[in-house]
Amino acid sequence: MADDATYVIRSGVGALERLELIARLCAPATLAFLTRTGALGGPRFLDVGCGIGDVAVRAAAAGATDAVGVDVNAEVVAGAAARAARLGSTARYVTGTFADLGAGDLTGFDVVYARCVLSHLPEPGPAVAAMLRAVRPGGLVLVEDVEVAAVWSAPVEPALVRHVELYVAAARAIGARPDVGPDLAGALRAAGAEAVEVDVVQPVLRDPADLRIHARTMEAIADPVLAHGLATTAEIDDLVARLDAWADEPGVVATLPRFVQVAGRRPA
Repeated sequence: MADDATYVIRSGVGALERLELIARLCAPATLAFLTRTGALGGPRFLDVGCGIGDVAVRAAAAGATDAVGVDVNAEVVAGAAARAARLGSTARYVTGTFADLGAGDLTGFDVVYARCVLSHLPEPGPAVAAMLRAVRPGGLVLVEDVEVAAVWSAPVEPALVRHVELYVAAARAIGARPDVGPDLAGALRAAGAEAVEVDVVQPVLRDPADLRIHARTMEAIADPVLAHGLATTAEIDDLVARLDAWADEPGVVATLPRFVQVAGRRPA
């Protein structure tokens, strides 16, 4: 987790509704990934850059006796803890950064996991190395992250094309990596992980409520788009309105970004 202010997508308490939608849309692919790799069987599970803490809650429900979420944003951590309490979950949450991994209470985990965190950083290598420090010898490091430019719709929607262009440009302007997915396996191997495996998934959106994630994301990236002169307020407002209206059109199909799922083990 970098300084929260460097994220291309607005975070904090105001972003919780969008994060809930993302958690719901990503859950099927994430659960399949965790199940396929055996990650839900370990007693200690760390969700890095946890956001609303959904993955830690799911790990606790699957039997983890110590499911922990860590995030750089204290407001988000408080929201995740309150959400877990409402759900009756034993998951717990702490504030921290990648620099904190592998020390104190953030070490010795059976599984260390991150989703859509490394794409907010300039390079994945140091973050992956930190995740390896936090896992026990023989334990699993799992990463899911994106290729944003791979988003598509049928039929093609110009507002979505422009939104994706702006996302990629804004992310690159602040030094983030909206195309980090293909580099994850190499970063994990370079950090010393063994038995590295790679898979690719791309969630498909058909329901209007799901398709609106693109309008909500356009709203959420407005600050860096404006700060770097990539679009005007009027264009952003128009894109959000067009994306909301497009979501209600019959027969629309679109996707989230392509997700690369990478798993590896710390040498025993």
